[in-house]
Amino acid sequence: MKKQTNLFMLSILVVHLLLLTMQPIPAFAIKTPNVVMTKQYKNIENLNYPTLISAPNNKAQNKVNNILLQHIQHSYNRYLKLMKEMEKIKADPICKESPSVCKYEYITNYKVKYNSNNKLSILFNDYQFTGGAHGNTVISTYNFDLKSGNQLTLDDFLPSEREYEKVTNYALAYMKKHPEIFYSDPAEFADFKVTNETNFLLSDKGIELVFQQYEVGPYVSGNPSILIPASVFQ
Repeated sequence: MKKQTNLFMLSILVVHLLLLTMQPIPAFAIKTPNVVMTKQYKNIENLNYPTLISAPNNKAQNKVNNILLQHIQHSYNRYLKLMKEMEKIKADPICKESPSVCKYEYITNYKVKYNSNNKLSILFNDYQFTGGAHGNTVISTYNFDLKSGNQLTLDDFLPSEREYEKVTNYALAYMKKHPEIFYSDPAEFADFKVTNETNFLLSDKGIELVFQQYEVGPYVSGNPSILIPASVFQ
């Protein structure tokens, strides 16, 4: 009798577990990541750009991808111009003496710097070499609200001159503390000011300012950045 009771209870447990597995998963339990994939523009190996393939809605996804596509199209136009310039100088005697000097390069790549809470930050690097000691890199930052597809600017986080002033002062103090990265001469920062045009990226801790080569430091510093904690401007 006890054995039959145990078998009956086991049968009820198995049926209960089967019913649970057949229940639909609540929508809130499904988390779809915002996936970014790499594409090559016109199958050119050195022209890479991101494409968003998973977003909260198609309208927002298309808005984001159109902006990213515009960037790589501009890169492509600069690439074509540089290649034409390279063809023109091939007849120069120096190209026979030092072929590497006349081998121009244009390379576009990117990094996903933030992808969380339906916010996305992309950092583009456009590098070109036209002879000389080294090439030069120009950075561009893009920040998006993935629910709307709208591009975010610093004005969205620093709504008044007071917040901009706080961030500027924090950045100046940080640069003075790190002369190994930034210019050591205070005169170099006489006109320094964070504006809505300053490149930035999103961070879990606040916002990250990113600078062009030579903008706030020597060439060896590359594209230095400064993390601005949210407590500075909120």
